[in-house]
Amino acid sequence: MHFLLLGSSASLALVLASVAPQTRAGATPLPPLSGKHGGVATEVAECSAIGVDIMKAGGNAADAILASALCVGTISAYHSGIGGGGFMLVRFPTANGKHAYEMIDFRETMPGAGNETMYVTNSTTETLSTIGGLAVGVPGELRGWEMLHQRHGKLPWKSLFQPAIKVARNGFPVNVDLAAALLAGESFMLNDPLWSEVYAPNGTLLTLGDTVYRKRYADTLEQIADNGADAFYKGKIAVNTAEAAFARGGILTTHDLANYTAIVREPVNITYRNNRIFSTVAPSSGAVVLSALKVFEGYQGNYADSDPHINVTTHRLIEATQFAYGQRTQYGDPAFTSNVTDLQQYYLTEAAVADVRSKILDNTTFPVAYYDPSKYTPLDDHGTSHMAAIDQSGMAVSLTTTVNLYWGSQIMTTDGIILNDEMDDFSSPGQVNSFGFAPSPINFIRPGKRPQSSIASSIAEDLETGEVTIATGSAGGSRIITATLQELHHYIDQGMTPAECTAHPRWHDQLSGFTYFEVGSAALGVQGFDNCTVAYLEGLGYNVTYEDLTGSTSHVVARAKNGTITAASDPRKAAGRGAAY
Repeated sequence: MHFLLLGSSASLALVLASVAPQTRAGATPLPPLSGKHGGVATEVAECSAIGVDIMKAGGNAADAILASALCVGTISAYHSGIGGGGFMLVRFPTANGKHAYEMIDFRETMPGAGNETMYVTNSTTETLSTIGGLAVGVPGELRGWEMLHQRHGKLPWKSLFQPAIKVARNGFPVNVDLAAALLAGESFMLNDPLWSEVYAPNGTLLTLGDTVYRKRYADTLEQIADNGADAFYKGKIAVNTAEAAFARGGILTTHDLANYTAIVREPVNITYRNNRIFSTVAPSSGAVVLSALKVFEGYQGNYADSDPHINVTTHRLIEATQFAYGQRTQYGDPAFTSNVTDLQQYYLTEAAVADVRSKILDNTTFPVAYYDPSKYTPLDDHGTSHMAAIDQSGMAVSLTTTVNLYWGSQIMTTDGIILNDEMDDFSSPGQVNSFGFAPSPINFIRPGKRPQSSIASSIAEDLETGEVTIATGSAGGSRIITATLQELHHYIDQGMTPAECTAHPRWHDQLSGFTYFEVGSAALGVQGFDNCTVAYLEGLGYNVTYEDLTGSTSHVVARAKNGTITAASDPRKAAGRGAAY
């Protein structure tokens, strides 16, 4: 049995533990807010409130999620912002009075000068894909939001930027989560004048409660508000972005920026119990979540945590997830990998699901190779930010955005934009990952290609009424997949409230040879994973490892049968809170 601290460093986890009580005392998380009109859940309470204010001003869920995301990218810039990208799932009303679904892919792409072996070196410290200019992918954030707004927004584009501009220009306090992230970036922030100007203006790093001013970023947001997304992808901001990457050894060009496009994709869906669940497709990982749940649907899943059957139920869900992770190794960028769409659909057919289920035995678990059809292990990608919104019309958006690792590539442009290090999500030939498995050729670098992602934004609706029931997803790199499927399991199978779902302790298994279980935190209101269940699984052969609470962050906005909308933010981010009205 092992114990692991996750996050940027062990010290980050220790800071989280030490400062959290100042924000949230006691073992009970802040209650979520409920209402009949709409709800927004993010990891920053102020940003959730901004989303609800947008709804009150006549905006819909699309408007609310954009305003909230701009706010989150301003305050929680260590993992999101307009220098990154991601995916979103949108449920929108149609002319016939029903609802349709679409996915918007605004994932970063490899610059045109990229090549398969660009990160293959003899260095013992592989940082080319994580720190500096070569790590930077073409940001997709603003093209994705532009597409969402053009297709589904109600309020003027400019108006959605105003709250974030105000936050950036007038300042915001360092919250508990940002305080921890700042410590992780201290080594480079103090030595770079652009970073110091924001986060160490007096020569020392800001701490909990200090005020952050991002005036350059406010000016940049204002230009984009006035002139649209083109202001980012063309003109002076684009030149400054390319120059910042080039100055640190990068290959990003203004041509790469000018030619970036977001993509509308058709999401994948399954029937599950009394719901139909929609989720994102490759190069993201929603199909992985749905495959695991479809396999698990063959078992009774509504046992309470106190029921002894929860032990074998947890085993079955983990086993289904390991098979789904094996399938994920075949899901590359559809533009570069043939038959991905057909393959995702195949793994959700009754025949394929039954075949996988037949391989699950209740009395044992198996070595990694048993689950992995291509003999490769998924990459261990990292930080992200998830948020969700549902409005009165039944429109729902589940959005996940990221600059990848904390503080991205550690490059800030003269416009105050923090650039991503998303290119670390590609595979490189000959480089073995930390678990000793070979990289997947399906995810090798190609110019213009989008790397694989664990993002799995999901929305479910009632099979009988067609009403939306839950919008959820997760942040946390490779743990996004397991956190998202557990939120759906807790809500649909076990009947937990949104707050109970987000506060429930989690497990994680991604074909690494280890199965991780969270330890609790009284300060954050999260109990540890049940020791009896862990012991049971260890007896089946699981290689058990305990971890702290920095692995994943998940949010839920749910609509009850009586129409009440409830927003719950994950207590693992102490500064977060849902908002509704």
